[in-house]
Amino acid sequence: GGVGKTTLATVLYDRISQQFVACCFIDDVSKNYRLHDGPLGVQKQILDQTLGQDNHQIHNHYNATNLIRCRLCHQKALMILDNVDHIEQLEKIAVHREWLGAGSRIIIISRDEHILKQYGVDAVYQVPLLDSTNSLQLLCRKAFKLDHILNSYEELVKYILNYVNGLPLTL
Repeated sequence: GGVGKTTLATVLYDRISQQFVACCFIDDVSKNYRLHDGPLGVQKQILDQTLGQDNHQIHNHYNATNLIRCRLCHQKALMILDNVDHIEQLEKIAVHREWLGAGSRIIIISRDEHILKQYGVDAVYQVPLLDSTNSLQLLCRKAFKLDHILNSYEELVKYILNYVNGLPLTL
């Protein structure tokens, strides 16, 4: 956690979403799944963001799944599902790339690579930790609003960078 998976996905979404007819970024699937009717709550968000679909007529998981399959089957869609922490969430949300139009992409963000492999994703991208130069630059920009270390803070900055070990969220 804290390596920047969601931040990278947000930047990617902002850069490429205009290339797709239907787009959605489901923020924190795990939380939404727990708090908002399980898979139905997430499916309603997908339908709302991709199609502007009125959620009041969707009352069960079966109808939502069929609506997603039928309405998005010819659409070039981009779906980003953030913070998936159980394979069951993906299985019950029931969105499959083959149900979407040509050129569609589903990006799944998870801390657990096993979930991605078990679900059968095509490729896994592991976000690398920041190297020492980028860690130093980020810390200086956030802490000092400068691109360099203030002389009186050199030892403290070295200690902090060693402690956080390249995790930007910690910085």
